[in-house]
Amino acid sequence: MEQPLCLTAQKRRHREQDHYLEVTFVVHPIPQAVQIGWAIDGIQMKGERRLAVQMMPLCNKSILLWESIPQLFFVKKVKRKNYLNNFLILLLSVACAPNTPNSPFDFPANGLPEFNLSSKKYYYPEVLNPMHVKQKGEYLILMEIYRIPPEKPLIHLINKTTLSYFSAKGITGFGPNEIANAELFDPGFDPNTFWIYSSRSKRMSEFSLLDTNRLSISEFRQPEGMFMIYNLYFTKDSTFLGISASDPNRLIELDYSGNRVNAYGTWEKIADRSDLDDYLLGELNKGWFRANSKKTIYVKASIFRDRLEIFDYRTKEFVLVDGPRLELPKFKISGSGANSALIFNPEEAYGHRDIAFGESYIYDLYGGFNEAQIQQSNVIAKTIFVLTDKGEMVAKLNLDRSLRSISVDETMGKIYGITTDADPGIAVFDIPKDLLEK
Repeated sequence: MEQPLCLTAQKRRHREQDHYLEVTFVVHPIPQAVQIGWAIDGIQMKGERRLAVQMMPLCNKSILLWESIPQLFFVKKVKRKNYLNNFLILLLSVACAPNTPNSPFDFPANGLPEFNLSSKKYYYPEVLNPMHVKQKGEYLILMEIYRIPPEKPLIHLINKTTLSYFSAKGITGFGPNEIANAELFDPGFDPNTFWIYSSRSKRMSEFSLLDTNRLSISEFRQPEGMFMIYNLYFTKDSTFLGISASDPNRLIELDYSGNRVNAYGTWEKIADRSDLDDYLLGELNKGWFRANSKKTIYVKASIFRDRLEIFDYRTKEFVLVDGPRLELPKFKISGSGANSALIFNPEEAYGHRDIAFGESYIYDLYGGFNEAQIQQSNVIAKTIFVLTDKGEMVAKLNLDRSLRSISVDETMGKIYGITTDADPGIAVFDIPKDLLEK
């Protein structure tokens, strides 16, 4: 059982002429106590209310024995003794509140480990401006931003073992077996292929891992009934799971003809913001949509607010994890009706930047930098939070360089990330052995 703490008080100075009292409250034992100064009104005397207090509290989930509190002080001619005693109890209650975490992301208050990771960078001249890194089999798959010269490939394959460049995929365009952009990676269910979703051309394109042909080998074009759906994945039930641009539900499931099969989760209303319709609520919660290779867990990591939505496809249940920031970002609504949009305060920092999956854990790349800071320093994210698929926090990883996207191979014990420096490449980190052995 944890040892209770005792509270003592020491009178430091008592000037009779103006009844000025200074008291030091000390909570024992106090390892590495930090002294905090207070100047608080509390005693009525000669038209002036003053009580100066110095406190050294460090309670940290300990038990305070009120019966052990001695008579703390006495001030001559003070008539408001009951008021003062009540004030002291309130003051002590605030000072000795347990040091509990505000959210699962609150380190070190949650008592979970932090690790500082160092990396080695690999540069590839064929890669121009990569936005995403994912993996399939023995390859890392890098996806370029679409604003590169149209003759350049949008997809690159890197051997995970040797970290050597293997081949390029993807011809930019809207023609057959071309892709307009590489927005989302889907590993699919064939061990020799992978899929890329293009949000600009509304199609899924399948590429082979066995050849160097840049054109896709097959494609699926979204039917009219799926026009409002973006960032969609195949499910193991021969359906699609995606996000609608305007819908009361968080996730929509559709068949290959675009018919709505099911819907999961509803947006919670924001207090005193009845002006936020389904579209604007979707914008407030917008983020990166990712799925594990088994298509059992889907995660949306919000970029504007700090929220993870973990969806278990087996149980059809959500786990919402809020933090590190618990408050909503500042925003205003521009326009009205169908032309309305959320405009976020540019001083607001971005939140979650990417999600990767290992066999055991979810890896959440977190930013915390606003646009001005990113433009000035090229730093997007240097923190990875490690969680279970139940939303339970496991560890925090502090990175030695900034990343914009990550992929994880727990079998190889590696984290791969796209760097954000002038010559972006792949940074490789070792996953702490203590983390993998848990």
